[in-house]
Amino acid sequence: MRTLKRIVYYALINIAISALTVWVVLNIWEKRNPCLPVASTPQVVVITATPGVQLPAPAAPCIEATQPSAPPTAIPETPQPTPTLELVEYVVQASDTLGSIAERFEVSVADILYVNQIENPDLLAVGQVLYIPIGGLVIPTETSIPPTVVPSPTLRASVTPTPGPSPTASPTLSGDEAQVIIDNVFGVGDLDTERVVLRRTGLGELSLAAWQLRDQDGNIYIFPQLTLFEGGAVNVNTRSGTNTVVELFWNRAAAVWRSGELVSLYDSGGILRASFTIP
Repeated sequence: MRTLKRIVYYALINIAISALTVWVVLNIWEKRNPCLPVASTPQVVVITATPGVQLPAPAAPCIEATQPSAPPTAIPETPQPTPTLELVEYVVQASDTLGSIAERFEVSVADILYVNQIENPDLLAVGQVLYIPIGGLVIPTETSIPPTVVPSPTLRASVTPTPGPSPTASPTLSGDEAQVIIDNVFGVGDLDTERVVLRRTGLGELSLAAWQLRDQDGNIYIFPQLTLFEGGAVNVNTRSGTNTVVELFWNRAAAVWRSGELVSLYDSGGILRASFTIP
């Protein structure tokens, strides 16, 4: 009986010593190796311990912080070409109608009405000068690129437009070269007296053919063939009338301008040449 008890005591002491030894070894190993490297393939670690002894949980594997990937390079947008508007000057004949003129030049009646700012299509007079947008009209909006206007050679009562080279857009001028400024806007809000005054500065002659006067509501006045000489000036009247070398008429049925509005003048190449804020 005593022999059996001694065997049991020795076994318990052996188990305690084995557990303590494993615990000390694992603690020393963990302090020297705080984390496990992450292997590319799973690894199996077999630890033999005395039955009944709970081993400490293995340390978490080391995971290296991944470098943030560089943001994708933005693909530059392809610049959109500037739309071009080609105008042909045509003089109305006795047998002409807007429909026949539109059919002759293969454009829509609406485009002719818009370019020439005609509100009543029935008021078409013999000898009246119309500007025909060859190839159709791109209606400008606040977000769209202003079209480049290239006037074609002047046509006088011709049935078919005569092909020929179009003049290039006017360059940006500076110094003593010919320029135009918007001097003032008079009669704002009154159709009978409302007009924009343009004045020439600098030296030389300056053609205003196919230039555009715009407001902030999308209304556009396109200039006919007109040359401003040194020291010259011209009025652009909102009301109807007959054009002269110093008086141009928009032929509108209502006033266009209002206080605080920006008046912009673009040349035939779509370049802003002058602006004026109405007081």
